[in-house]
Amino acid sequence: MLLNKQEGVIVILRERKERQIQATSSKNISDTHIHRYHSWSSLLWQWFRYCLVGVANTLIDVLVLNILLWCFPTTQVHILVIYNSLAYIGGAASSFFLNKYWTFGHKQRPTTQEVRRFLLNMLLEILSSNGLLWLIGNALHPFLANAMLWGNASKLLAVVANTVLSYLILRFWVFASGPQKRLK
Repeated sequence: MLLNKQEGVIVILRERKERQIQATSSKNISDTHIHRYHSWSSLLWQWFRYCLVGVANTLIDVLVLNILLWCFPTTQVHILVIYNSLAYIGGAASSFFLNKYWTFGHKQRPTTQEVRRFLLNMLLEILSSNGLLWLIGNALHPFLANAMLWGNASKLLAVVANTVLSYLILRFWVFASGPQKRLK
């Protein structure tokens, strides 16, 4: 009789232990799903902030381009490329600080490595933007006689093509060494 009671207690303790293990396992699985959801959600918010910064930078860029086109009208692609370079530099000035402190949430002062990488990135983006602008400008030139419309259409199509490339370079190369915790 004593043996049966002890066996019963042992069975009850084993069942309780198994339920605890199952509960812990379920909680770990649930925590994993929550963490995965939070990671994706944070990444989407970071992308959204990047896009907002991009809109601000693009507005500065297009404003400078339009001032140049208004003051010095041209229908020559090589002049448009020069204007584009100057306008791009104007947008890039705000891009560094807004992306560093707001998009990617860094708190410390800019490092020499970040500045070098950012300048190299901007040089590559200007070259890419100018290459696309050259191609698009030559393709649109026969269809758009108005210099402002032609310049702006060419510019905006080049901007769209560079957006994803720029994000990936900034996210995974320029600001990769700092904390990525503030993604909210």
